[in-house]
Amino acid sequence: MPKKIKVLVTGSQGLVGSRFVEMSPQFDFVTPELPEFDMTDEKAVKELVDKENPDWIVNFAAFTDVNASEQQAGDEAGTAWKVNVEGTQNLVSAFRSKNFIHISTDMVFPGDIGQPGPYEETDIPPETNEKLTWYGWTKNRAEKIVKENGGTILRIIYPVRASFDRKTDYLRGPLKRFAEGKIYPLFMDQQVSIAYVDEIAETLQKIIETDSHGVFHCSSDTTTPYELITYAIEQLGHDSSIIKACSVHDFLKTQTNPNRYPIYGGLKTKRTEEVLDIHFSSWQTIIENLLGQGLSLPKA
Repeated sequence: MPKKIKVLVTGSQGLVGSRFVEMSPQFDFVTPELPEFDMTDEKAVKELVDKENPDWIVNFAAFTDVNASEQQAGDEAGTAWKVNVEGTQNLVSAFRSKNFIHISTDMVFPGDIGQPGPYEETDIPPETNEKLTWYGWTKNRAEKIVKENGGTILRIIYPVRASFDRKTDYLRGPLKRFAEGKIYPLFMDQQVSIAYVDEIAETLQKIIETDSHGVFHCSSDTTTPYELITYAIEQLGHDSSIIKACSVHDFLKTQTNPNRYPIYGGLKTKRTEEVLDIHFSSWQTIIENLLGQGLSLPKA
């Protein structure tokens, strides 16, 4: 029997990482977690990588709370910077192999009229944080580190799955608020995509098994938050007419950071589909697949 490919996965208990591990028994996984494993501890990272000597590393671990990141804007001693940038640097420095996959986001781009999405794999993120959230800037800088060391970038956007007890997502969060009668108005003029977590796992499998490198995207076609959530609620057999629509343009006028929400986001996947011989589902099909896996309206 051939030896399994050994894959070290950071963030293996998270929304996406846990599903990748669950769906990929063909790999021999190393899944270090806090508090035993701290990406910001350069020495500890090197010791673990040297000890395990993985064939690949997939870096899911990140500080992903955009609101909390905004409170740290400009602070390179803050948790968001230390985890997303310095933690990535520690992993890359310790591994010294191009077989490094870094999970990133469309928020490395501004999502404004000056550089609107959906973005292609060949589009170049800006070299300034002028129009980014602090979270987006930390992921932008992490991408730069990975690229300069020959690693691979997999950008995803709003990953969704049918169930996950430890965290809600872009679908299940609003569904929970709808069930509780607390859903707020949804943007009807913001361009977004979602990514099906199962397809993210399949994309990672393809990258590793075909020894592919570069920049890849895992996403679907674009929609709006209002269209997405009302469709999901209607597919679940409920009346979505109580949900109000609002404008992201108006909302951003009330924010300290006028770039808090990208207006024209999304990811194109043509190159990824061609290189990896894979197909990504439309957002409607993603919802239908999730319904088939048990997605439901939570009890209030």
